[in-house]
Amino acid sequence: MKLVEDVYVSSFTKNTLEQFGWKEGDAIPEELGQVLIKLKEKSPPSDKTDRLIDREVLAEEDVKKVLDLLAEAKKVQAKNKKQKEIDDAASKVAPGVQEAYKDLLESGPEIVDDRDTVAEDKEAPVEEKQEEQQTEEPPAPSKVEETINDVVEEVVKEEETKSVPYCPRCSWNLSVKFDVKPTDRDKEDFLATLLGETRFKKTYELFGGKISVVFRSLYAEENKMVYRQLVLDQNNGRVATEAEWFTQMMDYRLACSLETILDKDKKPIHVFPELSLTPENTTNGESTPIPDQLNRANKALAQEVTRRLVGTHLRQFQRLVEALEAMALEPNFWNGIE
Repeated sequence: MKLVEDVYVSSFTKNTLEQFGWKEGDAIPEELGQVLIKLKEKSPPSDKTDRLIDREVLAEEDVKKVLDLLAEAKKVQAKNKKQKEIDDAASKVAPGVQEAYKDLLESGPEIVDDRDTVAEDKEAPVEEKQEEQQTEEPPAPSKVEETINDVVEEVVKEEETKSVPYCPRCSWNLSVKFDVKPTDRDKEDFLATLLGETRFKKTYELFGGKISVVFRSLYAEENKMVYRQLVLDQNNGRVATEAEWFTQMMDYRLACSLETILDKDKKPIHVFPELSLTPENTTNGESTPIPDQLNRANKALAQEVTRRLVGTHLRQFQRLVEALEAMALEPNFWNGIE
């Protein structure tokens, strides 16, 4: 039986269905409309004009036919609701055990009404109950309990073998040992940028020094602009999934962090201007300056290999900045630079 989905029920329809015990929120079978029309055609006339058909003028078997349809629709509705709950619950467990988990939820544990047994047990002497407790053996696990244990075991195995997630800020693979160690020079430069309210910068060499890339840390307004642009992209349908959102965020951070690309003689090949941080660029409008900046970066990093290497060094740079931020709270941060 098919049910009517997202149907608008007018007062006219409500008056018709409520005669048969239907309530707001109950299911309506698709075939019910045709059935009611046929019954109206063969039923005697009625003086009630606020409903399609008058139950009082219907034959008993016709009334039963409508009642049976509505009752069957309620069963289908309940079954669909339960199936949706099962699917939603199964979607939250590891993919490898979803089917077993669904089977468990669909079968469900057996419910036994033991209230009479409990009542009789209360009337039994204390000595007899203690003797029974001493002689009773632990019950063997039921089929449901065995299934639960299997599901839990599979989930644990799945979680143990699952790949470690990436850092949400810099996308560093957390399964890789974090070996970014700030030098004393890094500490000095970082302290100078904080006191001078400028950017922290660092140069990384690629291809054995044939190319060098200079990264700069982001201003707070630039970081806000990145998320502002992501919201605009999402609203305009350019970002549809969480993976696309994350990838686009890393591209935007790359565009903001790139300052200069140098050749082997340390001469600039590409220079990326700083973004305009005016209020209208950071808070209003349909776009921020970041997409244009990203286009400049895409043209400069047209080769896939170069783009990947630059992205790898950007993640190292961001991890370095995060390490310096964390170390700034430690007393030994200042050792060697006083």
